Amino acid sequence: MKRELSVIICTHNPNEERLRRTLGALTSQTLPREKWELITVDNCSAPSVGERIDFPPGLPATRILVEPELGLTPARLAGIKAAKSPVLVFVDDDNVLAADYLDEALKLMVSEPQVGAAGGIIQPEYESLPKAWAEPYLDLLGIRDFGPLPMRALVYNQVGPWEPIGAGMVIRKEVAEYYCTIAKDPLRRGLDRQGNNLGSCGDTDMARCAPELGYYLAYQPQLKMTHLIPAFRLKFGYLLRLCRSLKRSGILLDRLRTGQPSQLSVAAAAWLRLPLEAIRQFTPSPRLWLLRISTVVGEIEARLTAASPGR
Repeated sequence: MKRELSVIICTHNPNEERLRRTLGALTSQTLPREKWELITVDNCSAPSVGERIDFPPGLPATRILVEPELGLTPARLAGIKAAKSPVLVFVDDDNVLAADYLDEALKLMVSEPQVGAAGGIIQPEYESLPKAWAEPYLDLLGIRDFGPLPMRALVYNQVGPWEPIGAGMVIRKEVAEYYCTIAKDPLRRGLDRQGNNLGSCGDTDMARCAPELGYYLAYQPQLKMTHLIPAFRLKFGYLLRLCRSLKRSGILLDRLRTGQPSQLSVAAAAWLRLPLEAIRQFTPSPRLWLLRISTVVGEIEARLTAASPGR
């Protein structure tokens, strides 16, 4: 039987317990095992994924690939090239899919051939509850719920609920292969996580390839999953780095795709904006104030980087 769907897990030095839960959820999928395959891309893990964990019984045909170039984008590209199915589902190593996730994903892509990429509801499971000051920034951790109604949109380079993120993204291989052709540029390859860099816009870049090929983006609430969020991701220092990295990669992606905002040509003048922005962003909460300033720093860094559409 031809496999209709490929699940791709990209991982770098995974937490073994969270990865076990990810794999355990895959063993419980209602989609028959004969219809899908599992590809795990080991991105420079030491020790390797194969040495860290035994894959549980109940999984379909499974392959472990080793991608020696550090970074989530190279790992995704390796998974795309290895996949043998027309529909791909990207699963992070801390994602727990609902039992019918793959079934719903395949059903969507078969019944709506105009949809090129889709995502759904992502609920958090916190190792420790977030503090009140962190609540405005929890959406940066990949938490999404835009309600019970599906959405479809044929839009270009616009942020919105119709736009899937990498966790649980369902995408046609045709769209993902097109993304492979534009992701050869080093700047694009660095949009996503790479070692300690917490950038996270490579998934957006890939999803936005769908409208370029005439496909719709989709929010499909029947696609449900849980994101396991460890305590360290709620610490102030981590969120400070995350704000800076996400803003930097987001602005770079906009500049690569649209040419806007324009490049700042004089570094000294750009950094002189920072004291003024610090005043403008002031809030009585020191943590929130520093998080806002960190976001401004990420924007300035991105606008000082040479980037242009078509790279």
